[in-house]
Amino acid sequence: MATPDSTPLILFSGLAADANIFGPQKIAFPQLTVPEWPTPAQDDTLDSYCRRLADDLRPLGDAIIGGASFGGIVALHVAQHLNPRAVVLIGSVRSPAELSRVIRFSRPLEPLTRFIPVRFLQLCCLPLSSRFARRIVPHLSGLSRQFRGSDPAVFRWSLQQILNWSTEPTLNCPVFHIHGKRDYVLPLRYTKPTTVVEDGGHVISLTHPIEINDFIRSVINQTVR
Repeated sequence: MATPDSTPLILFSGLAADANIFGPQKIAFPQLTVPEWPTPAQDDTLDSYCRRLADDLRPLGDAIIGGASFGGIVALHVAQHLNPRAVVLIGSVRSPAELSRVIRFSRPLEPLTRFIPVRFLQLCCLPLSSRFARRIVPHLSGLSRQFRGSDPAVFRWSLQQILNWSTEPTLNCPVFHIHGKRDYVLPLRYTKPTTVVEDGGHVISLTHPIEINDFIRSVINQTVR
C-alpha cells in the first residue's frame, strides 16, 4: 500500500536545466527523482520525446509527476502515456494559450533558434551566479543558474518545442499548479494556478523552497490515501 513517504515523485527541471534546480526538494523528499534530459533525436517531436521518457519512468509505478517551467509542459505530455496520481506544475503553464504574448509572437523566429550561441551566453551569465547576485537579485540569479546548467543541444530543441507547442494534453488525473506572482517569463496573468507565491519569480523552487515543499507535501497528502 502506497504511503506519502513511499509514493514516487518525479520532477522535470526547466528548459534543459539540471537537477540542481530542485536542490531544496531533493532534501525534503528522499523519494524524488529528477530525470536527466536525454539528447533528442533529430526528428523528435515533443510527443515522441515524452513517450520515450514515459517508457523509462514506467517501472517507478504510480507516481506524482511534475516540473518547473518547460519541465511542467513535459510532465503534462509524459502523463498522457502513464497513469500518474497527479501532475504538479511549478512556474509553468497548462496549455499553449497560457504562454506569454512575447513567446507566441516569437513563433515565426523558431528556425533561428539553431543559431543561438548558448555556450557564449552561459559564460556571460557567470557573474549572476555569484553569492552577491543571489542576495541582490535572487530571481535573476536563479534563472542564470538554470540556464548555465543546460545542455546547448537540449536547450535549443526545448526552445523550439515551446515555440511550436499547439496542443493541450488531455489528462485523467488532477493537475495542481503553483506560480510566482512576479514571474515575468511566464506571467501570472495568463495562467490560472492553484496557489500563488506572492513575491515569487520564475525559479521559485530555489527562491521559495518552503512554499514549494509545502505545496508538494499538500499534493501528496491529497492524492495518496
